[in-house]
Amino acid sequence: MTEMKLLVVGANGGLGRQVVTHSLERGHQVTALVRRGAGQAETPGPRIVEGAVGDDLAAVRRAVDGQDAIVSALGNPLWLKARTGSAVMARATANLVAAMHLHQVRRIAMPLAWGSGASRQHTAWPLKALTRLLIRRDYQDFDTAEAILAASGLDFTIAYFGSLTDQPASRAWSAHPDIRTPSPLAISRADLAQCLLDAVESPSPTADRLSVSGAPKG
Repeated sequence: MTEMKLLVVGANGGLGRQVVTHSLERGHQVTALVRRGAGQAETPGPRIVEGAVGDDLAAVRRAVDGQDAIVSALGNPLWLKARTGSAVMARATANLVAAMHLHQVRRIAMPLAWGSGASRQHTAWPLKALTRLLIRRDYQDFDTAEAILAASGLDFTIAYFGSLTDQPASRAWSAHPDIRTPSPLAISRADLAQCLLDAVESPSPTADRLSVSGAPKG
């Protein structure tokens, strides 16, 4: 495996910490773009750049400069779960794309919730109804983020996932270039992190969109 200079966005979150951990285990030079640097204290190794990826374009540019690839581990605090933070995915993706063009960085991998973007047409009607009603704001933001990335001209991989768990890494997950409902729907953050890293480590992207299934039970 070739060592890479890798930027992890949203590195303080549950998924982001897994991406940082597995990136370091794979021997990559990691830069973590975080809102507050103190949150990475228990994960030694990465270079820290502080800044809000959706609001601080200057910080995003500093973080992107000199990287070989980017893994975004961002997500919205869904209203469905009574979390009231703002929708950030579209703004963050726009800033990342702008900085990547400025510094000529071409590879990025980003997870999106199943039922958003190009996966919506393959989604069962109960989830379609849910995303159009209770969590409409978030899914509109996901859709916009995907549209920005799709129009960017960059080498991107979007990984559609179902629900996230804190189970340990298993390597029993699977990723499919044909968009279909993930089965099992639940996937550990550790396994999704591995999928995102595999995507950016590939010399050339095998697919711009993947459906990611968790490890089978039993």
